Amino acid sequence: MAYNPQNPEAVMLMDYYKESPPLEDIFMVKGKVAVVTGGTSGLGFNIALRLLQGGANVVVASYSEAEADNAIGVFGELGYDEKRVRFVKTDVSKEDDVKNMVAFTDEAFGSLDIMVTCAAVWSYAHIYDLPEEEFEKVIDINLTGNYRCIKHVSKYMIEKGIEGKMVLISSNCAWLPYPVFGGYAHYAASKGGVLALTIEAAKELKRFGIKVNTVAPGGMATAGAMHNLALDFLDENQQDQLYDEISTPQLDEIKTVDSVARVAYMMCTDMVDGITGEKIVPDNGMTHNILKYQPEISQYPED
Repeated sequence: MAYNPQNPEAVMLMDYYKESPPLEDIFMVKGKVAVVTGGTSGLGFNIALRLLQGGANVVVASYSEAEADNAIGVFGELGYDEKRVRFVKTDVSKEDDVKNMVAFTDEAFGSLDIMVTCAAVWSYAHIYDLPEEEFEKVIDINLTGNYRCIKHVSKYMIEKGIEGKMVLISSNCAWLPYPVFGGYAHYAASKGGVLALTIEAAKELKRFGIKVNTVAPGGMATAGAMHNLALDFLDENQQDQLYDEISTPQLDEIKTVDSVARVAYMMCTDMVDGITGEKIVPDNGMTHNILKYQPEISQYPED
């Protein structure tokens, strides 16, 4: 059969083409402005780097000026000067700091199109040893901190008419508890809250064209993972028990930070315009017990 451009089905296919922007345009973030909380170390740093590579201007927000010195220094060595990346000191547990983060981003780059929330803390203690103030601190930073960021960034986007993207970093520990016998109920609760907050925020902000999703990885080798230890008030035996449980093999591999950062970056692009209120789980199959091999583990603890 000869091709007939007037054929209704051919016209429909051509309409599909006309509605499909070039792949480069929808996979890059050129001309966008992003803010990344916790962006001076670990996963946040890698996400900020990928956003810079994608063409965005980036504000990295963190409470640690020492971490910022390192991050901004490395960005500078990679060719990203203050015309492309800036630092603002931000404690997400303080609402005034979050307000200032938004105002700083607008002043620095004139917009705020993308928000990624990586700021988080945790520690180890079994729930029967966990002080209420430690539980509340982790919830305040990891969950309520996300609420503060969504609140003030969404206000800005709505006022400016920006159909932006928000990517909240959660964790698969919300439904897949580990280490072997637990040890951070406060962290798991905070990350489970982020999942629920994502859905509600997506529901409320959809009419403004703002997409809200969460990326929920498993464990990664980051500075934070290495520095977060058992609570100091636990006695030596309690701490040793936790470290034994944490070090007991459970996985066949640890994901690289960048393998998760790439997914978070993708969620900031127009590639995912059809997704909102969703959780993306880059844990390399961990959630479904998909492993390269099942390591032989002796009975723990020993009978």
